[in-house]
Amino acid sequence: MDILTIGSLIVSALVLCWTVYRDFTSDSDELDARISTVETKVALMDQSLTSLEQEQDQMKKTLKNLEDSVHMLDIKIERVITMLETLKNKRG
Repeated sequence: MDILTIGSLIVSALVLCWTVYRDFTSDSDELDARISTVETKVALMDQSLTSLEQEQDQMKKTLKNLEDSVHMLDIKIERVITMLETLKNKRG
């Protein structure tokens, strides 16, 4: 083999190495960007989940208060009905 053949093989090998390096670098950059996007989405979803949990706790408290209020109204209505039935029986 002469010097030109060896030189062309060396240049070809260097170009191949450069191409592989460039591809891995661009893949790495793309993967870093994707990971960054996923991390941002996960952080936002965690924040949303925390907000939803707090709202759910607040809604549970509100629902309990409403149930208590409805129960109190039910008791008062029963008392009124009992009084009306008593008055009806006394008159009738």
